Amino acid sequence: MFTRILVGDNERVVLARNKRFSEILGPGTYWIFAFNETIDIERHNVRELVLAGEWADFIVKERPDVAAKDFTVIETSDSQVAVIALDRKLVRVIAPGKRVAFWRGVFEVTAEVIDVRETPEVPARMLAPLARLGRESGATFMLVDEGKRGLVYIDGRLVRELAAGTYAFWSVLATPRIDIVEMRRQTVEVPGQEILTKDKVTIRVNISAVFEIVDAVASGTGVKDASDLLYRTLQIAVRQTLGKRGLEEILAEKVDIDETVATEVRREMRAFGVRVGVIAIKDIILPGDIREILNQVVTAEKQAQANLIRRREETAATRSLLNTAKLMEDNPLLIRLKELETLEKVPTRWIRSPWSEA
Repeated sequence: MFTRILVGDNERVVLARNKRFSEILGPGTYWIFAFNETIDIERHNVRELVLAGEWADFIVKERPDVAAKDFTVIETSDSQVAVIALDRKLVRVIAPGKRVAFWRGVFEVTAEVIDVRETPEVPARMLAPLARLGRESGATFMLVDEGKRGLVYIDGRLVRELAAGTYAFWSVLATPRIDIVEMRRQTVEVPGQEILTKDKVTIRVNISAVFEIVDAVASGTGVKDASDLLYRTLQIAVRQTLGKRGLEEILAEKVDIDETVATEVRREMRAFGVRVGVIAIKDIILPGDIREILNQVVTAEKQAQANLIRRREETAATRSLLNTAKLMEDNPLLIRLKELETLEKVPTRWIRSPWSEA
């Protein structure tokens, strides 16, 4: 008729009579009178924190008085999460649409309920504790390096631009996605671009441009790849520039991208948050036969220039001699001085021997 029940300090016992909930027994020794009744007990270790078992929902819904005395009940709606702390240390995240009953007495249980639709970003103060939970955190962590920007999309919709740092977004309802945008100065190269000049000569040119993204949102939402778009735009620009000129003009003037064409390139890229700096033609590569002909032309031109310079020097020397002869003809004293100057240049042994013979 009596049933003895022992309950330890870290235990609680759910008592049921004839399959119906009766009460929750705390630590101690109990003698349960059971006359023509079936007694069922369900033991729980309160250090496991959560009431689990067939009576959990019944107690919370049908016996609110018992629930208020023995439990801290946390409920979340379909768009909420609850961040649970024990003795002010974050230990768990409850997903949306859940009801959890935590045993009272062992730990101080506190909860912060967050609507993840209204506030999709995890508060900065929770980043480190949630990171320790790993996959159980219910959040997706994102790292943005210095010199870059992050564009966060939730359900395909842009929700935030991120500067350098560490961030987290709740992933219990949707999967956040981040696109990293490089904000530092970059260079795009267009190598070996074939161009047909005005005089029907095919040349190849290498083009280079410096650019930087100044508006991450405009670049990320307006174009799939800003570098690829600039590459294609430069190809069109160089065709518009060199296709209207002949080979001789291109080589003689060292033609660069037309300023009007470069301005159009910069204007088009600015619409996508890209600032374009220097645009330059680095190299002009000629076909083999054209290069050989030009080398012959250059050689001939240089030889002609050398011959011209040589003739000019000879003419100048002759003119100088003629002027000297005219001066000597009109001035005998100048002739004598010239003779003395010449004698000074003769070695001494050549001017002594005549006197010795005398």
